[in-house]
Amino acid sequence: MTTLSTLTKDKDSMLAAMFSGRHELDTDSEGRYFIDRDGTYFKYILNYLRDRKQLPSADIALEVYKEAQFYQIEGLIGTLERFSNVFAHKLEDARKSKLGSDFEKWQQQIITCAQSKSLQNLTSTSKVSLLSLEDHKKIMECGDCVGPHAHNLVVSKPAKQGVIHHQETFDYVQRRFKETDLVICILTNAEMKMFISMTEADLKNSGYCCSFREEKIRCKNIKLHYGIGKEECRFNVTEHVVEFEW
Repeated sequence: MTTLSTLTKDKDSMLAAMFSGRHELDTDSEGRYFIDRDGTYFKYILNYLRDRKQLPSADIALEVYKEAQFYQIEGLIGTLERFSNVFAHKLEDARKSKLGSDFEKWQQQIITCAQSKSLQNLTSTSKVSLLSLEDHKKIMECGDCVGPHAHNLVVSKPAKQGVIHHQETFDYVQRRFKETDLVICILTNAEMKMFISMTEADLKNSGYCCSFREEKIRCKNIKLHYGIGKEECRFNVTEHVVEFEW
């Protein structure tokens, strides 16, 4: 139980607005006000409103922080952001925000694509390839090579004993990406690295058994400028591969 003065103590909060008398609130059969939200951490909200020195312990600070955000209690939000785990959460949200509103959509596409492949092939493992929009354009548009011939590609893949390299034609690589179910993220290559890092953490924290690796595809052609040096072809893309085990 609590008092109206406690609920309205932070005048700018959603709680104060709810109990300002301007809104009709639901009550139960005994006249108690009903808020359709898990009340596990609500007592910590009330404790803070009663006495701003009463803060939760570090192990539950993040959960109380989420409640403070919901009830828009800015003073408690700012105080809890001093906790390391709360600030880490805020930083992750800021990174996701920087990557745009499609962040979760791309993550769901990865999962859905992997599950569809396993169901189609009846296998307990499946792989999904990801490309940044920047790299996808390089492959689809096939820019000119510095050399006199077509791109001469080398694919580098991580292996148990280091990195293995093999050659592929540009046509083969382009055709492979056209015929493969890809997840194309509308990101720059720099943003893609951030997305991959956070997605790996999110999937593993959600209980998925998965591994991430990078496969580098570059053109090895060069153009010699006699008396000056050499110019290397700038074609270089990164294919991000996620492998799931179900």
